[in-house]
Amino acid sequence: MNTLPPDPDPVPTTPPTASQRVIAAFERLTEAGRPELWTTLRAVEDVLVDAKAVDERVTAGEDLPLAGTVIAVQDRIDVAKQPSAHGVAETSAPVVARLTSAGAVVLGKTGAATVSAAWDRTKVGGNGAAVAVALGIVDLALSTGGAVPAALNAVAAVKPTRGLLPAADDVSVYANGLVAARRALVLMTGGDRDWPADVRLGAGEHPRIAYPDDLPLGEGASLALKAVVARLTAAGAVLTPISVAEPGFDGFDALVVPAVPEHPGVAEALGDPAGVGHRLAACTAFANLLDVAAVTVPVLPGDRRPFGVTFLTRAFEDQIALDLATVCTDEPMTPYPEPGEDIVVFGAHLRGQPLNAELTGLGARFSGPVRTIEGYRMVLLPTEPPQPGVLDGGTALDGERWRLSPAAFERFAAGLKEPFVLDHVELDDGSTPLAVRCLTADGPGLERYESWRGYVRFASTAGLRDPG
Repeated sequence: MNTLPPDPDPVPTTPPTASQRVIAAFERLTEAGRPELWTTLRAVEDVLVDAKAVDERVTAGEDLPLAGTVIAVQDRIDVAKQPSAHGVAETSAPVVARLTSAGAVVLGKTGAATVSAAWDRTKVGGNGAAVAVALGIVDLALSTGGAVPAALNAVAAVKPTRGLLPAADDVSVYANGLVAARRALVLMTGGDRDWPADVRLGAGEHPRIAYPDDLPLGEGASLALKAVVARLTAAGAVLTPISVAEPGFDGFDALVVPAVPEHPGVAEALGDPAGVGHRLAACTAFANLLDVAAVTVPVLPGDRRPFGVTFLTRAFEDQIALDLATVCTDEPMTPYPEPGEDIVVFGAHLRGQPLNAELTGLGARFSGPVRTIEGYRMVLLPTEPPQPGVLDGGTALDGERWRLSPAAFERFAAGLKEPFVLDHVELDDGSTPLAVRCLTADGPGLERYESWRGYVRFASTAGLRDPG
């Protein structure tokens, strides 16, 4: 028997200040020895002035979600007081300004010219922005390079639906994870296009995904695609092979394609830059002609083979692409800020229950399990299929939170039949979302159960009868 006292809980680490992160960035910059990544590198003194200003704002009580974040910006995107294609820019592009107002600090501007990869300098790495992220010099980068540089350096890239970012239809966010990329995307969102009222936020438990099975792929890219197909299938998705000559979304929720077919060497690229560029873009070039959202993630970064895949969804279905990509990265994904309404369900609308299709058919997104405070109870209603009526008075209940677009919410609410209504419940996190419940209802009490699934398990063995 181990009689030693348990180890104390680890003390949470304090995140670095903006100034500390800037100093670390310049140290990493020196270690990496990659001056060719940059077209303009700001003086350390100037960057530290910006970082100190961020630290002072945080000390004064401002909530800056990107405080302590260092970013790089491709030279085609304006940064105030830095060289641009038309001279020195007077102001930053809106996407840059929104990040810096949230606490990010710009380290410098990267070039669009091809450079060597972060993991192997004999291999092509695309542009400097993706390499700077992969090397850990910066936390985020804005680029017009799209999926290819991200895949060549094992970083994530998110390219939102056209018009969601202000005056920046071709900008992608590079990061070492989707959580960081999504955080930046949220802060930048707000462009020339409005979200459709009926936008789909989820694809259900069994999304339908197409993938090309006739692309000429190298061994690494082929293994990466097979690994993703297997992983998505294990997660419940329905994968269907299609011809690359027929890319489209008819009958599917998303497409998944290799981001690059191979990883050529620098020498080959220097000898035939046009040919190599054409081959690298072969897998995703068609997406540039479509109005789509694109999310690229590395698949096998652990063994230093930087191949990745790109998830493509219909315009405005960015959330679906993000959620599918997290199956490959095991990262939690919080909602992208589409307009919508949250509801909580407790009975037959739960995942795996008979009426769940009423939610998924409306494009609702499962946000997670929830639990109410003590003060609610269930009664068994004489409905088909069986459902509980949630009433005031009793214990805490388990349920699920779902998010619907405005139009989907209206259709769902209109379809509820008596005695069901949408009314607020209080959850143990202090929030008070709308929930499917009853104001009055008669039926056998389910006080013994804190969840509908608990009663369903009972009923599956004992049969539907008075649970008391």
